Parts: sequence; structure tokens; C-alpha cells
Amino acid sequence: MSAKRRIDEDRYKALIEQLPVGVYRTTPGGRIVEANAVLARMLGFERPRDLLSHDVRDFYVRAEDRQEHMAKLREQPTAVQEYELRRTDGRRFWVRDHSRRIDGPDGRARHYDGVLVDITEQKTTERRLQQALRKLQLTNEKLEGLSLTDHLTGLNNRRGFYSFGLQQMKIAKRLKKDNYLVFLDIDYLKEVNDTYGHAVGDLLLKGVASILRTTLRESDVLGRIGGDEFAVLAMRSKGQGERGLPARLQESIQAFRLKDHSRLRLSVSMGLVRIDPQKYQQLDDFLAHADFLMYQDKRKKERQGTGP
Repeated sequence: MSAKRRIDEDRYKALIEQLPVGVYRTTPGGRIVEANAVLARMLGFERPRDLLSHDVRDFYVRAEDRQEHMAKLREQPTAVQEYELRRTDGRRFWVRDHSRRIDGPDGRARHYDGVLVDITEQKTTERRLQQALRKLQLTNEKLEGLSLTDHLTGLNNRRGFYSFGLQQMKIAKRLKKDNYLVFLDIDYLKEVNDTYGHAVGDLLLKGVASILRTTLRESDVLGRIGGDEFAVLAMRSKGQGERGLPARLQESIQAFRLKDHSRLRLSVSMGLVRIDPQKYQQLDDFLAHADFLMYQDKRKKERQGTGP
């Protein structure tokens, strides 16, 4: 070896030792043949020579990471991959591996050179951030579950409807008045969403909410209890029969128009039941019965061939 070449190699090795990252060379089979001091310390060894002849596969936490890494280098000359390694004392740490395949004259891989950057602190920060975001998401979901208001329409959501509905039934029992429970479902909302877009569908939902507010009394309990489903619990007043409430609602629904979609007609199916609060204080069964009556009304419209 010439003196110049020896000097160049010495300079190269000195540079490698001064780098703040782990540097390695391995055989295609995974045996470490070159390593700097930083890599030795990263893996828990005192000197680079203590690391030589070790198999890199012994340090991978997940064997599939090694397999994936080699698969990339078979397809391309360079690869970057993040994975977890295990030190000799068992402690784990994350690295980003910038590796290169060096081919021989026959075109086959002669060895692999690489640089390992310790990214454990970055991964720890990312994990803590993900945990914090997940905790925030769970908190928001919990708060949303405790909320009583539907964010789109401003009406009670299902939880709010049940909460205020039960209070309404207790008042009706004390006043010895019946309640009317109306179940409403917007017809053909899916078709409207598919044809005009969900923004227009949302306008119909808001429209039904507006109709309920303007048609019914402030003391009546209104709620959006599902995607296209609404419910009303109204205390019976003097002169108000079972037919009067649905008729007033249908009149307002038929008169409803969207400003930019005047040809689009709002259609709502309904089911109504009367509740004697002296005998019953549960909403579930009556809501299910009103839902059944609404479904019959909807099937009748479908047989008649009406559409949006």
C-alpha cells in the first residue's frame, strides 16, 4: 500500500471516529466488519473491536425490520429506515439507518455501509404527543357524550331529548295532562345527499329544526335523535287533538323551500302516539311505537311513488 493511500485511509478513519453518529460496514450475511466508537457505545460495547464479528440481527428488536431493510437494499442501492435496536444490557433505542449497498465486480452485494442516528428522544416526544392527542380526543368524546345539544341543528340531541323528556312527563303527570310523542324522519335524505351534496342535506336538517321551533311551543321538547330522525314530546293543550299537531307540522313542511334549490321538496314521514303519564313514565317503548308508525307512513309514500 502506498504511503499516500495509507495517509488517506488514516484520515478517513479519523473522520469516522469524530462523527457524532454510528458508522458501520457489514457483510451481506449481517456480520459487522467495521464500526466506529459511537456505534459501539450505542450498542453497549466499550470498544469498536468488541463489536466486530457480531451479527447485526442480534440487535434488532423486531426481525421483520431487518427483513424489510434488506428487501429495500436489494431493490435499490440506498435506503433509509427507522427501527428499534436492543443494547447488550437489554435497553432499547430507536435509530434512523441511512444505508448503502456496495456491489462487487460480479454485480452482487459485497457489503453494506451505513450511518445510524439515534432518534430515541424524537420517538419519545412523538409518542408522548400521540398519547396527549389521544387523551384529548377521549376527553372531547366524553364531553360530547355529556352534551345535550345537537351541534348542527341546535336542538336537543338524543341524550338531551331523553333528559328533558322525562322531566316533561313528570310535569304532565302532576298536571294530569297527556303527552303527544311524534317521531319524524326526513324522506329520501340519502338521495338528496348523493344528488345535491351533504351541504344541501344539512340545510334540510336545519330546515326541519326551524319548522319544529316555529310550529311548536317553547315548552315542548324537541330533539334530533339520529341522522335524519327527530322527535317531539308535546303536552296536550286544550282543543288540541291527535290530528292537529301532525297537520300543523305537515303544513309548514310543505311550505318549506330552499332558496337555491326551489324545486327540491322537503318530505317528512311521521308517527304519533299518545302517552298517559299517569300510567307510564318510560319513553323507550313509546318512541319505538312512534318509530313503527312513522315507518308505515314512509312505506305508504314509497308505494305511491313520491320522491324528493
